[in-house]
Amino acid sequence: MTNRTWVTTENPAIMFQDNSVGRLKKEIWDASERRIDEILRDYEIPSPPELGKPGSYIQTTVRQKLIENRRKNDIVLIPVGSTENHGLHTVSGLDSLVVSQICEGVRRYTAKKGAPVTLALSPLFYGAHPYHHLGMPGTVILSETTVRETMIEVMHYRSS
Repeated sequence: MTNRTWVTTENPAIMFQDNSVGRLKKEIWDASERRIDEILRDYEIPSPPELGKPGSYIQTTVRQKLIENRRKNDIVLIPVGSTENHGLHTVSGLDSLVVSQICEGVRRYTAKKGAPVTLALSPLFYGAHPYHHLGMPGTVILSETTVRETMIEVMHYRSS
């Protein structure tokens, strides 16, 4: 077993692994409201959804531009959410819609840096829920195998 070191917070129950991702999580955890607002502005969040906006997703970007973008940045983000009952106060696609807008923010941010990531459309709207969610109104469950295989097949995408 690997020995892990941890970065602690003021809350003894919350700690992050001492690596680049963990330290970034800690930085955001400790960030002030003002700093969070600055970060969100860098990613242009909030913004209107870009699901149908030309140039935002693989399926809405002309082939030549996809090839050019891939030469600058070969990362493809696949928004993954779920369709589940979130209660009477909101929509069942909330997870997929929110994660799509986060990925769109990353695309906008990386585009400003001259190397936009590519986004796969459509988001995976159905997740592998625990089986105790079976029968819950508004929840669509795919098997873990189906979700995994779908992700693998989407990851085989190539623009050129």
